[in-house]
Amino acid sequence: MFGLRKYVVNQSDVDQANGGTILFDDQQELFLGELVRYKISVKASEVRTAHGNNHFTVRLKNIESALLRPIYLTGPHSLYVDIRPNNYDELIEFKGDDLQYVADLRPDESFNGVLKMNGDARVGESDVYAWTIDVLSQMTVMAAQTVRFRICIGNTKGITKFAIKRPREEIGEVKGFTAEILTTPKLWNASPPFPMQPAHLVIITHGIFSNVGCDMLYLRDQLDKVTQGFEESVNPNLILRGYHGNVARSHKGIEYLGHRLATYIVETVEELRAKYKVDKISFIGHSLGGVVQGAAVRYISLDKPDFFNVSKGGLQPVNFIALASPFLGVVGDFPMYATLALDIGALGTTGRDLSLKRDATKLHALMKSSNEDARKGPVLELIPTSPTKEVFELFVNRTTYANALNDGIVPLRTSALLYLDWYSLNEVNSISERQGNEELDLSSAKMNIGTTDSVEIPAQPIGKRSGFQWPFRRGILRDKKKWYRRSQTRTPGRSVSWDDDDNFTPPTKASALASAANIFVAALPTQQYLKTPKIRTDVIFHDKIYTPEELPPPYYRDREIFKKFLYPNDRIHRVEEQIARNWQETMTWRKVLVNIQPESHNNIIVRRRFVNSPGWVVIDHLVKEHFDPIQRDGKQLKSQ
Repeated sequence: MFGLRKYVVNQSDVDQANGGTILFDDQQELFLGELVRYKISVKASEVRTAHGNNHFTVRLKNIESALLRPIYLTGPHSLYVDIRPNNYDELIEFKGDDLQYVADLRPDESFNGVLKMNGDARVGESDVYAWTIDVLSQMTVMAAQTVRFRICIGNTKGITKFAIKRPREEIGEVKGFTAEILTTPKLWNASPPFPMQPAHLVIITHGIFSNVGCDMLYLRDQLDKVTQGFEESVNPNLILRGYHGNVARSHKGIEYLGHRLATYIVETVEELRAKYKVDKISFIGHSLGGVVQGAAVRYISLDKPDFFNVSKGGLQPVNFIALASPFLGVVGDFPMYATLALDIGALGTTGRDLSLKRDATKLHALMKSSNEDARKGPVLELIPTSPTKEVFELFVNRTTYANALNDGIVPLRTSALLYLDWYSLNEVNSISERQGNEELDLSSAKMNIGTTDSVEIPAQPIGKRSGFQWPFRRGILRDKKKWYRRSQTRTPGRSVSWDDDDNFTPPTKASALASAANIFVAALPTQQYLKTPKIRTDVIFHDKIYTPEELPPPYYRDREIFKKFLYPNDRIHRVEEQIARNWQETMTWRKVLVNIQPESHNNIIVRRRFVNSPGWVVIDHLVKEHFDPIQRDGKQLKSQ
């Protein structure tokens, strides 16, 4: 058994607790970004239950002082906990007992769970039953603080309650009971399924808190899952890695974060290639992580030009994927008070990078030393320029997932790279209105994502109308449509790219304050939602490949001089437009728009497995479309 810790409780005291027996007792402390996973296995014919019961009891306590409950600046000192029986799968209807989890276990609070030996947990046709218990730190800012907890498993509720109040003592081996303890390093440093075959390295990067270990755990698990069940000849053979060294450093700027990530990537590749045949690399980033991984690619391309050159022994770049990432910064969408806060130092240097008010310094110096065109400009503008632009062009897939609604933190404008086919999106709304309250089944829609005139609705059942309908506002004034007219892509076969007389109704803009509030007040998903996929209304409703030929002419580049003085944000909009065009003038992009509620910015990456479950549909799409060897067959977007 890997890492099993065993303790003993004085037998005379045990007998006083209703004749119960303690099977497992462990205590851990977790730093920011750390978790512990317990894989529990019981052989029913060998383990004694109490009073004829068919279950065991779990008691997990946050053993920090209750005085720490109101402290958030250096905390919160709380935990997320969930228990999953062996046969539970988020994407398959589950008819078993309710799922057990606690979203926020605060200091001095306890969580009681039950491990039932029934069909939910049974392993095949054997008499073995299995469960997975995840315990995640909720710390967000301070890297030096920890959260301590203790977990006891026994055959009665009374014995676990009794034992957790006493000092721990070693437990001898319990026949038929095993507990494997998987820590953060163990989970995030696993070997590829087939060590002797070519391997595909996947770099996963988190956003503002750089909390890869906990916040990207669900994505890591789903990627790991896709490697199971496939034979060696078709297995994607993934190596999953996330950089934990930027934890608590997010305020230091995108250049700083990108440089540290780049150093980690180069060192990791060298280390892995000493043991495995690593020949491919992919990147997945959430929020700020999307642009930080872009900065890392730029550092690598300048410092090691052959790193992505297959003909010279480099890695083949396969997937560059971003979820709700601020490619254009955030100043164009934020209200004035939020923009001012970034300008004066909120989020430190990173905030100024996102407001496009600070020129890159480290990258500028590196470009000069590399004999490159040492242009000046914000870091977000420099990332997709030569010679890095040529590297991004080598990726087989470039995909951005964007929240259409409910994301005031990274709004649609910046996460979707400015340009969209707004007419097609408006048609989605029109179709749903004509359907009334009937269920709209788009499962027969033909999706050919390899062409510019493809149908943008994914080939899957969408569900109820309320799940994908945009809450468009009617009666909007014509001048409100100007931004959408400027960012409307060209469509083959359409003589006019925009008609002001058309009944176009833009989507409701998300509020930054409302998005922040949703983090604390959003309702938890119901048990029916967690167990029944067909009732879920979170959907992907726009999935299209955008080509350089679809870009409209630049609007701000040759704007009249007097307007540059008349409109105070002209410079910002010109930079945003240039960034968007740098990313798209020579590259195709797959843009996937989603409608998930209510806390969409964290839901899109499934920050916590059950709390942020509306994002399951997004992660399922990402994994299957980019890494699943069966799902990819026959598609033009094929990850080698």
